[in-house]
Amino acid sequence: MTLSGFFQMGYVTHDLDRAIAATTPLLGSAKFATLDVELPLATPEGERTMQVRVATAWNGLLQVEFIQPVAGHVGTYTAVLPVDPDDATPRFHHVAVRRDDPQAMRREIEQLGLPIVFETGGNGITSAFIDARGRIGHYLEFVAASPDGWALMGWPAAA
Repeated sequence: MTLSGFFQMGYVTHDLDRAIAATTPLLGSAKFATLDVELPLATPEGERTMQVRVATAWNGLLQVEFIQPVAGHVGTYTAVLPVDPDDATPRFHHVAVRRDDPQAMRREIEQLGLPIVFETGGNGITSAFIDARGRIGHYLEFVAASPDGWALMGWPAAA
């Protein structure tokens, strides 16, 4: 397994707005883009959907992502949240790695032999969420995108 292409640290929280407010001073001038999304998922159990609130910000070449689970197939996220729903402190959840070829990405994932939690895609972006906790202690997200998909994600021009 390789973490080449590492570009994102992902966190989950009970309250997206409070997490952003608490962490913005640590991130300097980073500006968060927020989205409320419903994603179709391909899971080992079949087709599912999830609703999440997502905020992302770039700090140089590192993207920070906060996810607030809302409804649907969100157990992967809610499992690491604190019991107290008033605790909005972000909890580390995953890292993401960039891949430019979706087919090569799928072959790499297959060779790892790790469980796929879900796959999703749209707008020129394909991602696969892998349970790598047994090897590296956290989840791993593989992301492949077209040039337009990377632009939609705000990929820094210097990268």
